[in-house]
Parts: sequence; C-alpha cells; structure tokens
Amino acid sequence: MRQYSTMKLLPWLLTFGFIIVSDAEHDINKRESSDQKKVVCYYTNWSVYRPGTAKFSPQNINPYLCTHLIYAFGGLDKENGLRPYDKYQDIEQGGYAKFNGLKTYNKNLKTLLAIGGWNEGSARFSKLVDDESKRKEFVKNVIKFLRQNNFDGLDLDWEYPAYRDGSKPSDKENYASLVKELREEFNRESSKTGRSRLLLTMAVPAGIEYIDKGYDIPELNKHLDFMNLLTYDYHSSYEPAVNHHSPLYPLEEDSEYNFDAKLNIDHTIKHYIASGADKNKLILGIPTYGRSYTLFNKESTDIGAPSDGPGEKGEATREKGYLAYYEICGNLKKDDTWTIEQPKPKAMGPYAFKDNQWVGYDDEEFVKLKANYVNENDLGGIMFWSIDNDDFRGSCHSRAYPLIEAGKEALLGDSKIESSQGKETKTSLKSRPKPRPVTRTTTSVPIEKSAASTTTPEPPTTPDTGTDFTCKDEGFFPHPRECKKYFWCLDSGPSNLGIVAHQFTCPSGLVFNKISDSCDYSRNVVCKDKKTSDVTTTTTTTPKPIKTGIKTTTTTSTTTTTTQTPDVEEDAEDEFEEEEDPKEIKQLITLIKKLGGVAELEKQLNIKDGSTEVTTPPISKSLYNKVLKIPSNR
Repeated sequence: MRQYSTMKLLPWLLTFGFIIVSDAEHDINKRESSDQKKVVCYYTNWSVYRPGTAKFSPQNINPYLCTHLIYAFGGLDKENGLRPYDKYQDIEQGGYAKFNGLKTYNKNLKTLLAIGGWNEGSARFSKLVDDESKRKEFVKNVIKFLRQNNFDGLDLDWEYPAYRDGSKPSDKENYASLVKELREEFNRESSKTGRSRLLLTMAVPAGIEYIDKGYDIPELNKHLDFMNLLTYDYHSSYEPAVNHHSPLYPLEEDSEYNFDAKLNIDHTIKHYIASGADKNKLILGIPTYGRSYTLFNKESTDIGAPSDGPGEKGEATREKGYLAYYEICGNLKKDDTWTIEQPKPKAMGPYAFKDNQWVGYDDEEFVKLKANYVNENDLGGIMFWSIDNDDFRGSCHSRAYPLIEAGKEALLGDSKIESSQGKETKTSLKSRPKPRPVTRTTTSVPIEKSAASTTTPEPPTTPDTGTDFTCKDEGFFPHPRECKKYFWCLDSGPSNLGIVAHQFTCPSGLVFNKISDSCDYSRNVVCKDKKTSDVTTTTTTTPKPIKTGIKTTTTTSTTTTTTQTPDVEEDAEDEFEEEEDPKEIKQLITLIKKLGGVAELEKQLNIKDGSTEVTTPPISKSLYNKVLKIPSNR
C-alpha cells in the first residue's frame, strides 16, 4: 500500500522538482544577466542633420560597440501613446528600422526607445501620470508601439518630475505608479506571448534636489531594470565662472564654504545608494561632449575664472557652449596654440583654452578612470551621451570611438588598469588627440580584471561616410565627388538647425547640371567622378608640454596618419535612360510637402527676379510633371 502511494505521487514529485529546478535556473540566469556590466550608448536622431562628415546615421553604429543602444527621442502624443519625434527621419527614412536592424549582426544587442528629453518638457508627462485611466491606456499603447517597431524596451526620460513648468508635487508618486504599471504589464505580455520581456529603464538626474523632489528611489528600484545616471552638466556654460561639467570628485576639500562639494559624481552615486538604489542598477553617465565658455579675461583661465557667456558654436553641433568630442580633438589636432591643463587629474578631466575660448571635457584617460570607479564600487556599468558625439570616424585618433572604446576596455578589459584611489604609481597621459605620451605621477593601484575579451569587432554594416559639404545658402548644389548626386539646401525651419543639406541622386543615366539646376544627360554636362585612395605618410612631431597639477615631461612621438588624396578621375556613365527612380520621387514629394506644397514650390522655382519668367525645373521634365499632379497641402 505504501509502495503504491509512493508510485502514485512520483509524477507529482517529478513535476514539482522540475519546477523548482527551472525556477532556480531562471533565477541564476537572471542574476548572471543583471551582474554583467553594461555599456549603454544613446543615439540622437537629430545628428543625421549635421553637415558634412559630422552627419551620423544608424549606419555609422558598430553593432558590437555597446551592449545597449537607446534611440533618442520619441515623444508623447495626444492619445496617450508614443509618437516619433521626427516622423520623416524615424519612419519615412527608416531610422527605427535601420537602428533595430543592427541586431541582425549582434544577437546580444538590446535596443530601447527613449521618450522625453529636455525639449519634451514636463507638462504632458505630468497630465499623463496624474490620471490612472490615461496611464493604463498609455501602457497598452507603449507595448504596441515598441513591438511594432522592433524595440527591446523603453527608456523613460522625463526632465523633470515635480520641478519644471507644468509639473505638480504629486508627480513623484504618480511617476512611480506609472513605472510599476509598465513593469507589471511588460511581465504579463511576455508570459502570454512567450516573447522576451520588454526592458524598462530610466534616465535619472545627478542633482540632489531633483532626485529628492521627483523620484521615489525605493519604489523605482523595484521595477526598473537599470537607471541611466545623467552624471554630467553639473555646471552650465551660462554660469558666471568656468568649470568642468562632469567631475568625479570635489575639486576642493569639503568645508562649509565649498558650495560645489555636492556637484560631483561620487556624491551623486552615494546619494542614490543611500536612498535605496541597488548598486548594480546604477549606470554611470559619461559625456562625449564638452561645455565651453567665452572668457571674460583671456589671461584668466583657471577653474573659477570669470566667464562672459557660452563658448562659440561648433561647426557641426552649432550650439553655443557645446562641442562634440570630435570638434574638440579636431581643434587640438590642427591648432597647437591651444593649451591643455588638468590641475586635478583624479577629480576632473582636462580643459583647453585659446584666446578667449575655454572648454572642459573628458579624454580617454579620464573615461578609463570613471570606468574603474564603476568596477571599484560594484555599479552596473557605464553610459555615454552620446555615441554620435565621440570621434566616430577616428579622425583624431588611431581608432574610431576612442572614448567609448577606452571606457569599455577599462570596464571589461583583461589588462591591469588604473584605479581611482590607492598608492602612487606611474601612468601615461594622452590628452592630445594624437599619441603623445606624457609621464606623470598619479595615485592608483593595479586591479586584475577578468580575461573577457574587449576587442570590438569591425562593423559589418557599410558606414555612411558622409560628405564634407556645408550649405552656405539655400538652393541646389553639385556633389563634390559624384556627378549623379546633388544637394538641395533648405532652411530647417522650427527645428533651428539652420540651412540643412538634403542629398539626392539623379535618375539612372542622368547627372546633375549646375547651369540649369537639373538632372541632365552626361553629354550636356562637364563633370568627372572623383575617387580617392589612401596614401600613408609618417611624420615625427614634438608635442607641446601639457600642464597638469604635477610635474610633466615631454617626449617625441612618431605617428602614422592616413590621408585621402584624389587618385582617379572617371567620366560619368553616358546612359540614355529616362526612367525615374521611385525612391527619388518619394523623397522629393516629401520635401515639397514640407515646404507647403507644389504651389509654394512653384513660387520659389518659377518666379525669377520678380518677373514671370519660368526657369528650368531642377529635376527631369517628366518627374517634374508627375510632382505637379500631386495635390497641394495648402
């Protein structure tokens, strides 16, 4: 009888045991996944509008560089759902599709959509989270939008709850409720469909007042996969004194008169942990841009020197007080009259100045120091704002993405790396964009890292090489190297990006004719396609001494550079086809509609010098006639 009972119970015991083992394996896998250090990279969709070789599209992203890629930004629509921030670029030009298509090369890559950002403001978020029914509708719409566009998760970037215009004191509690409801529905959708659960992350501020006023850290910590700390912009270019925007430690000893003692990464991290955040959910943010100032007195350049406002606009980023790293290193490389100083090499990155311009930034060595800090404090990883601000073409260095690669190597590398605290040792500083070692004494301790490989494989995608072309005026302009291509320079309107170049390719068999501003047969055009070839030259340079807080020495270094020189000229193909490319028609139609329709286009193209003289259209005649048949939006 006893044996019979045991046999009868055996299937139940086996099933129960299987469930326990499965749950245990799930917990182990979950724990291993959460313990893996993350390299999170934001991509800004407006970087595609930057001029020339600064143009950055998803094609420029190496899919093996980061563990998580975040597309910035999406927005909130009026129906409690998500909307593309730039429908033309995100949807019509395939921004989402190209971005998420990177996962076909790297199966471990995760892609997320960030919603919000500074320009989205606070009012829409505040109204959304204040209404339970709106939150419920929003959660359903989010899942639908993410799945339709092949994203792996959502990154919430409300800047900032309970703080800016349109906010309410109740934002803190309501925001936490939204996060809880999102996570619960993400879990439910995954269990019902069998698909991997959507990730849920959040961009969170560095300022203590912002944190305490708008973020319920213990509650958020329960439901978020990780938090991306915006540990930069501790100082703004509009402050009355110059300062570094992303210091790791205080620049002075703590005292009642040190008002900047809390404005550093170390203090922010400790505050989050004390507030209830898990260490492994904290992702330390690293800027790939600098904050610049115009000096009030160009002879006064130290930290705290009087400022006369933001620094001059960069040629690519075109924003006062803001320079991408490739703009900074490019300036330093081509002009050795810039002076670089780093008086507190353990507390902050270097700064550079020339005449009345001053810029603070993080270089490769300081990025490594921040990555070491993450390892020493058992944090979850590093985040970069943004991937398109790094030297992604490798124009200053021997490799592309020098800042991200440096951080990744220090975080995951198998070599002995520099600690942010410990005993004195010798390290090598490379503050200049090209290799120029300078010996200095610093405080560090070697730390043995795991033997995991950190070499980033070459990207399988064909990068967008960009064109060094800048619009100086509106109109049509030939491509500098390819006869079939041309640029239509248009004012960007409300986006305030200035005049933006839109590149087009003439239909098969035609080339661009500048005289008539139209696509024409090659026999009527004097144009030759120019190809380039690599020519390698070796130069020996004696670098200018870099000033640090400690005695420095100068060494001579030999560098090998690759330059592009014209090589072969080939006549454009003399084909005689008159079929227009449907893609070109669609792109032209889209731009025409943006300009206000055909009626507005005709005003610009057909009226010359106030007369009624009709000019030749800048497209083939048959294509122009097709466009004219489309109804105007006006």
